[in-house]
Amino acid sequence: MTRKIKVALGRMLKRDLLWLWTAIAAMVVLLVWLLLQLGRQGADWQVSAARSRAAVLCQIMRAGGERIDVGATGDTATARAIVDMALREDAGVEGGLWERQRGVFAYAFPTYDGSGAKTDVPAAELPRLAALSEQALAARAAVDEVRPGLREAVVYSACPVTANIAGWTLTRVATIADGALRHLVLALSLLLGSLVLAGAGFALLLTRWGREAQRLSALLVGSERMAALGGLAAGLAHEIRNPLGTIRMKVENALAAPPDRRQARTEAALHTTLAQVQRLETLVASLLALTRSFHPQRAAVALADWLAQRVQQHAEAATDLGVTLSVDLQPGLDDATRATALFDPAQMERVMDNLILNALAHTAAGGHIQLGAARDGALLRLWVADDGSGVPPALRATLFDPLVTGREGGTGLGLAVVREVVQAHGGRVALGAQQIAGTRIELELPWPRS
Repeated sequence: MTRKIKVALGRMLKRDLLWLWTAIAAMVVLLVWLLLQLGRQGADWQVSAARSRAAVLCQIMRAGGERIDVGATGDTATARAIVDMALREDAGVEGGLWERQRGVFAYAFPTYDGSGAKTDVPAAELPRLAALSEQALAARAAVDEVRPGLREAVVYSACPVTANIAGWTLTRVATIADGALRHLVLALSLLLGSLVLAGAGFALLLTRWGREAQRLSALLVGSERMAALGGLAAGLAHEIRNPLGTIRMKVENALAAPPDRRQARTEAALHTTLAQVQRLETLVASLLALTRSFHPQRAAVALADWLAQRVQQHAEAATDLGVTLSVDLQPGLDDATRATALFDPAQMERVMDNLILNALAHTAAGGHIQLGAARDGALLRLWVADDGSGVPPALRATLFDPLVTGREGGTGLGLAVVREVVQAHGGRVALGAQQIAGTRIELELPWPRS
């Protein structure tokens, strides 16, 4: 029971720690994302992005100018359409063309948020746009210029579209004040650092807790072993003392008998001694079986014949007690087991024999014992059920522990051996649901994957 509680607490602790670390990781990721987003709100990053995009827009206008004669004086609408198409996907960007004789023309601002289309070029920007366009034509390459501001920065860009015409763009970038942004980034960085340090400290604390838990667990296991050893020693002393007491009493009675009755009492004492020695031999054999490691050698068996042999093995004893034995085998299971190595036949014979002997000891004359087998998905289920006296409620939780028995003369080791063998096969043994009368013990063995 203590081990089960310990395992349950360990699972609960692992689950809670997993949730906690997940929450910490999520908070770290969120803070990193916020820092990245704040970094992108800075003037430097936004201006750099606007300059890169402006260079792309100039290339688009140049490609349109190469296909259509944008310099034709009577085709301003076509030139404006080229500029409009180039800028349509970029919010807050306005632009147009520039020529020495005509100045700015084909102006477009397709993403303007006001009512109606904006057609008037910002007059205050005309000198700067003209100078930048002249510079681009002279250099035959794209040029740009940035005018910083308190609330926004303006990015001017120009590039040659034809030999005499330059395309230009004007991008206004809203920015957070660098000082305020630095303070905000610093605060979030400190928060992130505090969270990481807290997580590291918590991890160190958990490591110390884990070591302490391992130490306490080792002490607990040691105390459990000592308690189990003490209980086993007490049980063994009781199981050995009873036969020895019986032998001593019989021998003393034989020695104290008068001469005319000494022969009869001596023979009775010898028979009793032999029976008690057999009981002690059974006890020792069961103890040796518990201390021996079980290594199953699985082999395919004809399950119907195997169960029939178990019935035949105990048929005479059952007849003497007035108990009937039967087999309940799932249809088609015998054919399936003939080609599948499910268990070690010799070891499982001992398991079934122990269960049948236990059932015979608790079933009155006229009773019935059933051996059964069925496949349940990935499990082979075997059982021995009887309609005898059943298991007392006080013994149900510890029925498969060593030296636990509910009958006079029992060693309390047969079911313990059953549990060890079944667990060595990777399975489990359990007491069936409580019934009105009788006992049902079920074995679950893994069915190999095909």
